[in-house]
Amino acid sequence: MTNTELIELLDEYKIGLIKKATNGTIDDKFYVQARNTLMKNVSIKNQIPKFIRNCRTANEFRRFIQTEFVDYARRTQVITDSINNLIEYIEENFDEEEDPFLQIKQYTRIEQIGHGGYGNVYKYHNDCLNMDFAVKIYSPIFVSEDEQKNGEKRFFREAKMLFQLNHENIIKIYDVGRMADGPFIRMELVEGYNLNGLQKKDGLLSFEDSKQVIIPVLHGLKYAHKKGIIHRDLKPSNVMYSVEERMYKIIDFGVSAFLDTDKHIKLTKTGESVAGGVYIDPLLQENPKLRDVRSDIYSVGAIWYWLLCGRAPQGSDMKAYLENAAPNLLYEEIDIVMKCLAGNLEDRYENCSELLAILY
Repeated sequence: MTNTELIELLDEYKIGLIKKATNGTIDDKFYVQARNTLMKNVSIKNQIPKFIRNCRTANEFRRFIQTEFVDYARRTQVITDSINNLIEYIEENFDEEEDPFLQIKQYTRIEQIGHGGYGNVYKYHNDCLNMDFAVKIYSPIFVSEDEQKNGEKRFFREAKMLFQLNHENIIKIYDVGRMADGPFIRMELVEGYNLNGLQKKDGLLSFEDSKQVIIPVLHGLKYAHKKGIIHRDLKPSNVMYSVEERMYKIIDFGVSAFLDTDKHIKLTKTGESVAGGVYIDPLLQENPKLRDVRSDIYSVGAIWYWLLCGRAPQGSDMKAYLENAAPNLLYEEIDIVMKCLAGNLEDRYENCSELLAILY
């Protein structure tokens, strides 16, 4: 969040707080989200007024402000002065154009290269190394401050595992940390395109051509699974093709681990689910605690299906649709893909090695 956006949020928040303090209303969800945004900004945390720091809900705020200040005029004045002082502090101490990551002076932000419910991805150049990196900044809207803290703890705990992944078919992770906007991952930058771009370029693939995509993905997953890491969010946009290396690479390991909670509460932006979509194992959507490599096998099958017929697998006619949309497929080839998509875990391939053995 830029300084301008933060100041705009504070102005809107101030109006809502004044209404709540003078027998009006403020949207409870907005109160919590705005407060969490302020509280996780470490650069201003000590400057946040007491009535925001101590009050997690709008009703707690009303009770606090009513106890501290009896008349409406005094409440209005205190809220106005406190928020205006915070805005003034931001304007005086932080350059509008300053990028938190650029406090490391050798980095220059080049451009934004991706975005989604989890946050934004930027291309940075390191002048000392003369190398480009991708930096993904996560900015989920958490339901509560506690969930934010727990989510970030889980993110950094899971991130430790990502440093174990050193495989040519997996994006390399170089660094993780926290900035004002949220946790970030600095990783290898792949100059190329994802599988959505591949389909736009080449259209539907034959079974033999599709194997050139699926085999390296399976090798990457096989390596990660041996390290005890399951992707759980594999889809076409999470497989990149490096033009320079002429190689497919998996990205976004650990995202679902960061965003899951014990109760599977939505931690992403409104209307977006943590584990969902047509490429995700339906069993995983039913049971977010499921940790089984065969969930990734399902996603491989879903991507494979899409590469062959142009539609993600869904409905009860998946096999019939694949047969009609890709008439050149052999029955045994169709059966290989459909086994990945089996509804029961026991009916799928046991692991990546079993499937690779068939494809070679």
